[in-house]
Amino acid sequence: MQIDYTMFYIEANIVCIILFAIMLYREAATVGRQAKQVVFINLAISYILYFSSDIIWVLILGEVIPRTQFTASLVNYSNAILLSAITACWFIYVELSQGVSYITIFKNRIIAFIPAMAEVVIMAVLFIFFPGLALTADYEMSDLYYVFFITIPTLYIIASSIRSFTRAFKKENYAVRTQYILCAVYPVVITIFGIIQTMWLEAPVFCFGCTIMMVYIYIISLNDQVSIDELTRLNNRTQLTKYVMSEHTRPGGDRATHYVLMIDLNKFKQINDVYGHVEGDMALRRTADALKVACAGLTIRSFIARYGGDEFIVILKTDDEPTITALCTSIKNTLVKMNSDAAAAYELTASVGYASYVGDIKEFQSAVAKADEALYEDKKAGRAGQK
Repeated sequence: MQIDYTMFYIEANIVCIILFAIMLYREAATVGRQAKQVVFINLAISYILYFSSDIIWVLILGEVIPRTQFTASLVNYSNAILLSAITACWFIYVELSQGVSYITIFKNRIIAFIPAMAEVVIMAVLFIFFPGLALTADYEMSDLYYVFFITIPTLYIIASSIRSFTRAFKKENYAVRTQYILCAVYPVVITIFGIIQTMWLEAPVFCFGCTIMMVYIYIISLNDQVSIDELTRLNNRTQLTKYVMSEHTRPGGDRATHYVLMIDLNKFKQINDVYGHVEGDMALRRTADALKVACAGLTIRSFIARYGGDEFIVILKTDDEPTITALCTSIKNTLVKMNSDAAAAYELTASVGYASYVGDIKEFQSAVAKADEALYEDKKAGRAGQK
């Protein structure tokens, strides 16, 4: 390998390391980090270490560092376990980003990391006790090494891609479909970059590809922080305003009929006071899931957001009022059923009110006020029915 290319390859990796270090610094400086942010930090560290290890390997190939069994084994062992760590962290990061409940439990994140940890052990045994199987006579990687090198990362990649694609095309996830598809495509694109570099080492496309894609995903993650409610994974009020404005500016949007549904939980304060705020949070998440399930059965697109506290809002573009009344009933019934299926120790019911509007944000705000009035009429009717 020529010295000029060696230096170019090193410089490319250093640039990528700096970009990951910037993202790492910002996340590490965040107060009160969530599990997703902790996993992202681990992911960034794994990338930085992988690129650093790759720099050493290029120095070996460029004959700047002597190629011996020790140096070849050390670098290629590092590359293998770091690639597994990267793909494992990515899988867990995607699961957390998409609000999958099981992965929020620390023990389950450890279980998800078991295949990567297994590769650490397998590679250690291979290089320590059977170095002749891992490296060729001139200290190149053997075919057996490549089998172990790609197997575990491939499993993580396939799992994260399939799960993301599957979720992307569920009706209740239409609002975040682009993000889900990106999460599904990302590891596939990175794999293609890796294959290209393996077949054509005259360009450091892997480090560039990883960094460009990760920066883009990081930007989307930052956008989610200002547009997605962290607890329920629904849209927040900022995103609600953007949605209403975007609907108004669509062709014919200033004349299209929309319905606004306001949903409020009954006796939510009592759930918090008696069962604690952890159960209160579970009730809010369950309500968000019930709204998604109820709206998923519609043939028209819906926009769902957490309006604040235990209030939620749904917007639908339609002039069919019977569909709206049926949805109100479906929301109530779905919430009761899901709470019963969860064997919760408390009742979880909701009151719903709706109103229509045609026009811009001012008309929308007027409709929200009317829907709020209808909501409290529904709440009073529910209380009267319990007497």
